[in-house]
Amino acid sequence: DAGPHFYDRLHYHEDYQLIAIIKGEGILYAGNGMTPFVEGDVFMIGSNVSHLFKSDTRYFAKNSPGIKGISLFFNYNSFGTDFFNIREMQNLKELLNNSSKGIKVAKKSKRQLYGLITTLPSLEQEKRIIAFLEILSAFDSCEKEYINESLHPRNFTSEQNERLHKILDFSFEHFKEDITIEKIADLAHLSRAQFSHFFKVHTGKTYIQFLNELRIENACVLLKNNQYSVEYICYEVGFRNMSNFLRHFKRQKQTTPVQFRKRWNQG
Repeated sequence: DAGPHFYDRLHYHEDYQLIAIIKGEGILYAGNGMTPFVEGDVFMIGSNVSHLFKSDTRYFAKNSPGIKGISLFFNYNSFGTDFFNIREMQNLKELLNNSSKGIKVAKKSKRQLYGLITTLPSLEQEKRIIAFLEILSAFDSCEKEYINESLHPRNFTSEQNERLHKILDFSFEHFKEDITIEKIADLAHLSRAQFSHFFKVHTGKTYIQFLNELRIENACVLLKNNQYSVEYICYEVGFRNMSNFLRHFKRQKQTTPVQFRKRWNQG
């Protein structure tokens, strides 16, 4: 996958997807959770899990620095209907089940998987299949971070999917601004009550919860750059005061912005 930005339409597919980010950064939304992505990150997205990779705003400009990624797609029955049912594959079968929560490879483990995935396209014949199984085995044993605490099932029609995409797309574009429930409900052509019900049913959280999570994830991206102060980041991602920002950051990340930055710099 190469171009000015990653495909940013909310979508899902029966295939499992493994992806290595070679170039680009932004926010991955999968299931009902989200996490930043940067160069070198590796993810596994489960079967029929709604997701989108929203590149940072500069990738939508005319002078976009460009993105690149390598994705591996496979079906549960790609190797036959009983392949993942044999005794030796039980750990990988559990891995596939857990991928419904969306998997991000932890920083300490991603170099190995990144190398395996980016090397695979150069292989041919049975070597490609052998390498693919090695990748699954490495995924099973690596340190993982889950994007969602639990699976929130995809249970909406194509029309509802399009409505949710419209809401998410607007939110990703305007999260720095003051977005009221009335404004976003009007965008979705729903009353406030209808919108609140729709969003909670299809994401498992309120819109305000989602918006605050989106702002915190964008704050994490900025915290990786030491030139930005915590106070600057607070206002840059849409919070109106530091105490509110710090409270939401601690609740979502179980640490402070300063500690988050320190851990990132230490690797």
